[in-house]
Amino acid sequence: MAFAPSPLEVVETHFVHLAPAHLTLTGSAVHLWLQERIYALYELRDVLMDVDTPHEVKDEVLRYTIRRARLSQDWMVGALGLCMPAFRSTARRTCRGLSSDGVDTVESAILSEAVHQIRTINTDYARLAWYLTRPVHRTALSMRRREKEAPRPAGAASEQEAPEPGVQGSAELLLVAAMRVGVLLRSEANLIARTRLENIPLAEVAGELGVSYPAVAKRRERAEARLVAAVHAGEVVIADALIRPGTRPADGPEHLGRLLNAKIPAKSMSYLPLPLAC
Repeated sequence: MAFAPSPLEVVETHFVHLAPAHLTLTGSAVHLWLQERIYALYELRDVLMDVDTPHEVKDEVLRYTIRRARLSQDWMVGALGLCMPAFRSTARRTCRGLSSDGVDTVESAILSEAVHQIRTINTDYARLAWYLTRPVHRTALSMRRREKEAPRPAGAASEQEAPEPGVQGSAELLLVAAMRVGVLLRSEANLIARTRLENIPLAEVAGELGVSYPAVAKRRERAEARLVAAVHAGEVVIADALIRPGTRPADGPEHLGRLLNAKIPAKSMSYLPLPLAC
């Protein structure tokens, strides 16, 4: 059976492919702290995650994106993409130990509540991201409780099966596991895989993404630090790469490529439906 991306992975992949051409803004037109140039939302997400970025800048970028999201499906993907690190953190906490179906259920609830908040939140709030993501976190916790309390067929096999002995030291599977449990975004796992495992120069990857070398280097540094911390904390284990049917490491590094490099046409998504808010 082919690998099936989770709901958050689907949105993240669309966000990465849409951002360079369809989800852009002029920085100084949103806030004078930003440079007077065109930013893609994919690049701005890193700016918003930087601790040195003023909170008022983060608020203005999110306000601008939310206003556009209320009129455009493409920009709804943009708003979800901007908040994806928070959604991934929520999913990582609330999906641990759930079956693959349970993960999909929780992640779908995260997206549905997020869409509802983007459509209805009062954008005058300061620390807007916090007010947007808190209800999403509560919804995910509620859905997790429902999934954990749901009856299971007698004798059902555990989803967290142990890995085969030969894959314990696989760097490729460690990246897949980190992506599966939400420690790494697909784009972050792909960045690490290409520059560390395939030895593609970081400058070349920066050029492909259309962002500066320092920005890509900082993105990789953050992702690797998060991965190391998660491994030491026991949040990422090789078995997490084997949760879904069809993800066993039979094909070695080529298997990783299929997981991380699925192509989606970089075209408008205006005709595609998004989850309806309840």
